[in-house]
Amino acid sequence: MAVPALLSRQRKKSMWVRKPAPGRHPLVECLALSTLLRDVMGLVEDTSQARKLLNEGRILIDGKAARDPKMGVGLMDLVEIPLLKAHYRIMVLAGKLIPIPISEAESKFKLCKVIGKTIISQNKVQLNFHDGRSQLIDSEEDRFTPGDTVKLSIPKQKIEGFVKLEKGARCYVYRGKHAGKVAMLEEVLERKGSRESDARLKTAEGGELITVKGYLFAVDKDFQLKK
Repeated sequence: MAVPALLSRQRKKSMWVRKPAPGRHPLVECLALSTLLRDVMGLVEDTSQARKLLNEGRILIDGKAARDPKMGVGLMDLVEIPLLKAHYRIMVLAGKLIPIPISEAESKFKLCKVIGKTIISQNKVQLNFHDGRSQLIDSEEDRFTPGDTVKLSIPKQKIEGFVKLEKGARCYVYRGKHAGKVAMLEEVLERKGSRESDARLKTAEGGELITVKGYLFAVDKDFQLKK
């Protein structure tokens, strides 16, 4: 597989990387776990070292031991290395997937964007999330629309809170030329003749940016971008 645009090239010398296994994130929006450990984080020198770490259960993804070097790792995934007491959240900054250090407390919750809903029965609704997972909830609990963000406890995956994608919401832009910025949603701008909508946001500095609404990830006041 050719090196994707989302791979940080600081440590990468080869034009080819391991292809991620399908099933979690879209292939063009994730990296194989072994690639993350070797080429982005610099924790190992080669795939065999990465495989040894994984076989020993020393790397956790979203609170669970990851053992497949081809596992796709992408936006908002939580990477933990208990031996080093290190915790990271995978983010997109400057067009690259980058592990951002976070606190142990922050690592106990996973942010998931609702990308769709499925009515399973009269009493059950399935929420479909951006990272390929889904969750059943009772119909009476359903307050969600596509674009909203839920806060899942890790590793139990219990919904502990949510953020609506609406006017006044604090949003992280994860795609497009404004990827990596955090701003407040001011207005949704409908495109005539298109199913896509644009969004106008206001930055903390008072500036304005316009991006595709689908590029937004609603976040709460505790969310921080750290380099």
